[in-house]
Amino acid sequence: MAKTALITGASSGIGRGAALRLAAEGWHILAQGRRERPLHETLDAVREAGGSGDAFQAEMGNMEEIAALANWATSSATLDAMIHCAAKFTYGPVSTERFADWDRSIDEVLRATMRLTAHVLPAVRRSEGAFVYICGPTSWTGWKNHAVHCALRHAQAGFARALFEDVREDGVRVTLVHPGFVDTPSVNDAGKDRSRMIQTTDISELIATAVTLSNTACVTELTVRPQRSPYL
Repeated sequence: MAKTALITGASSGIGRGAALRLAAEGWHILAQGRRERPLHETLDAVREAGGSGDAFQAEMGNMEEIAALANWATSSATLDAMIHCAAKFTYGPVSTERFADWDRSIDEVLRATMRLTAHVLPAVRRSEGAFVYICGPTSWTGWKNHAVHCALRHAQAGFARALFEDVREDGVRVTLVHPGFVDTPSVNDAGKDRSRMIQTTDISELIATAVTLSNTACVTELTVRPQRSPYL
């Protein structure tokens, strides 16, 4: 029986790259995204790579849709991995004018991470599977005009680290991946050389390693930086 992975943010970037990498090993991909057409493009590429898949449209900030996504994903025979790539990026100074954006970010980054994990955890426990969270350097640093984004990434990383301690004796692996500049459509390339950025295939290879290790070992955290500076 093919192994199954739920991948959020699978319509492009790291999420799509992870889907294609696991598909090459015959995995069944449960792809989440917000946009129908890019999701179906991902599924077409998954099938070309040798895997199979299904898609589910859901907004990360909508808790009812998160629950529906989890119910859909756990209706599979097994759920062997959850790879969480979806996230909202928020930028700007600390200001009372940004409360609405902060609240959306809290829902889409932190609350979505915790709730989706809790929903699918029983299924991943049964399979002695794996969780992977794409985080980043804002989970341990503070950047100007990124106060809320940094706060959310700090919290997301703390959640994942504590989750590992909760589930390690059940054979469940939990991995945090912290990429530097990755050549994805969402990255601003002004003043940068995309050919020197980390490629999605690089990150996807590391994700695949994390979820396919035997459960005698767990890669708990990976920090990945471009070999050469992409700044021009």
